[in-house]
Amino acid sequence: MNTASRTRLAVLGTLSDLHRQPIAYDLNCLRALVADLAPDLLCAEITREAWEGGDLSAAAVEVREALAPVVAATDIVLVPVLPTPTHYADFTPATGWRRDVARAFNRALRWGQREADRPEAVNGAIFGAFCHTLCALTEMMWTAEDRAAWEAQNETLAENIVQAVRRDRGRRVLVAVQCQRKHWLAARLRRRADVELVDYWEL
Repeated sequence: MNTASRTRLAVLGTLSDLHRQPIAYDLNCLRALVADLAPDLLCAEITREAWEGGDLSAAAVEVREALAPVVAATDIVLVPVLPTPTHYADFTPATGWRRDVARAFNRALRWGQREADRPEAVNGAIFGAFCHTLCALTEMMWTAEDRAAWEAQNETLAENIVQAVRRDRGRRVLVAVQCQRKHWLAARLRRRADVELVDYWEL
């Protein structure tokens, strides 16, 4: 495929409620980053029903308090790509030793997120490998049904992004997803012939 016809796309990892903490990559930073990038399309983790109905109550904090306000103040078009309202943390076992181990891994991940601090570090290779490892270990604590549901949700989310690209080829697309999803999603999108996957600062 001619590179001129490929859609330029970046995946931006976000940090959920940690954006409210006193780190460089806080909500103000996220709002400014997206506004400065000014993508044509912003794919976000919210369901179509919630976005079109104006109900952000179940959306992650970065969608409610950063992405939605930027979209409202700019010409950026938000594309809701989340097929179901379930988020990564919702898969944590409710009881038992598996819950305790999963929570320990989550505390380690949050430590790493705070240490990374800046958006370029959170979206860099070193933190990416750290996050991927902890996520893989955490998912081992889930039930087989929950792992299948997580994978199915990711598959549909990826397909929703691809459909958005096909509907509006050649646009600059920013996909904002919680960092636990980024490594999985980026690997799938990198194999797409019609997508040129870049780091967010190259968008």
